[in-house]
Amino acid sequence: MRIFALDSSSQALVLCYTDEQDIVTLTYKGIEKHASVIGTLAREFLNCTGRTPQEIDCFGCGIGPGSLTGLRIGIAFIQGMACSLQKHVVPVVSSELIARNFPYHRGEIVISKRAREGYVYISSYKQNHQLLSPCIMDIKSAEEFIKRLNDPLIAGDAKHYFENFGTICSDEFEIINGQILATQVLLKAKTKDTVEPHQIEPLYLQKSIAEMNFEKNHH
Repeated sequence: MRIFALDSSSQALVLCYTDEQDIVTLTYKGIEKHASVIGTLAREFLNCTGRTPQEIDCFGCGIGPGSLTGLRIGIAFIQGMACSLQKHVVPVVSSELIARNFPYHRGEIVISKRAREGYVYISSYKQNHQLLSPCIMDIKSAEEFIKRLNDPLIAGDAKHYFENFGTICSDEFEIINGQILATQVLLKAKTKDTVEPHQIEPLYLQKSIAEMNFEKNHH
């Protein structure tokens, strides 16, 4: 089975390919926005693997949580490829991928990402088991949650809020690993844990400004 997948939930754009024997990955982190580089990178990346989009059996995509603009760009790109080729897609939670960067940590792994001012996206894992599914919390509630953990390792772009409550990981260790992304998508594809392209939605956990204003005006 041939897999092509990407994750655009953070400042790093991660692409990967696997055919169950080889795994090829590419990580881009630079000044250019994802929308400016994703098409060129994907085309050149697939050229390097010697495969065409038509030869891909299943696509994969990180769904967040993370930057809504970045997520929508990556998801739309994968939707376009998969829909035009009538292929299925494997959605994967981006925070779970980050947590898998720390297989030797025996305590809890907390992924904290920036949300609206005063809030964070937060999730927790231990030895590849989800303890807290991705949700949005105000910073004080997140502090109280982390305080109750035994040996938390904290990653994500909002980790600085919690530096007094656990071990803070280095920035370079919280970039999604393309090999892990490829492996997880392949595993899910083999078990038919897939969706139609139009069914992919970003894991966007906070209400939009428009929704909040609507509710405020109608109360």
